[in-house]
Amino acid sequence: MTLLDKLERKFGSWAISNIAAYLVLGQLAIFILSLRFYGHDNSNPFLELMLFDPAAVRAGEFWRIFAFPLIPPTTHPIFLIFAWYIFYMMAGALESQWGAFRLNLYLLIGAMLGMLGAMLLQGLPIAGGISNGIWGATVFLAFAHLFPDFELRLFFVLPVKVKWLGWIMWAGLGFMFFGTPWQFKVFIIASVSNFFLFFGKDMVATMKSKKRIADIKAEKAKFEAEAFHTCSQCGATDKSHPERDFRYRGDTCICDVCLTAEKQAD
Repeated sequence: MTLLDKLERKFGSWAISNIAAYLVLGQLAIFILSLRFYGHDNSNPFLELMLFDPAAVRAGEFWRIFAFPLIPPTTHPIFLIFAWYIFYMMAGALESQWGAFRLNLYLLIGAMLGMLGAMLLQGLPIAGGISNGIWGATVFLAFAHLFPDFELRLFFVLPVKVKWLGWIMWAGLGFMFFGTPWQFKVFIIASVSNFFLFFGKDMVATMKSKKRIADIKAEKAKFEAEAFHTCSQCGATDKSHPERDFRYRGDTCICDVCLTAEKQAD
């Protein structure tokens, strides 16, 4: 029995079923409440109060810990609807695959590690704290890993398999990783650690399996490339001269051409 199985047996009854619906409804409510706070420069002090800012949390703004998952992913209504639909659909698929407890745990670990990683960002020029963008992205990455051939239609027209979008997202995270200070590198690693905690073992097993298959193919190719018969007189092999017949006299191999030449010489 794995650790996850033990945790699910002990705490499974605490899991929130269909948690994606509650998160989407919570983000919808926050978005509606935030509409009256937009300024002329498109800033929104209401939403800024929800960002996870470690310094503000230490100063007593503890609601930021719980508000962090409810920050809307964007502010444009059309993109919001699309983002919510994608999140709900993918999180629902993960819950169907894993069960409610494991999805809850995946989201909880991602949020907690992301906030812990954000503790290192003090003094960096990050205005207003951290949003839940990478946290939400880990749901997409988990879905792309489990359902790589699922197709999304970009711009509602172009069909693209979700695995390619997943690789693009990984590339974006890699670009962020290599172009930022070490504190932000730690934050990125912490934010996606839930993915590796859940899929790391399977990924290692897959890599080992691929290596084993590659080794078998290499051995097979090597065996097929090696000559089985080699004429002791002319050096011809069954690979270099497949049209020849090879015979053995004791431990000595001779091809039919050399054998014929011997008989003619006699």
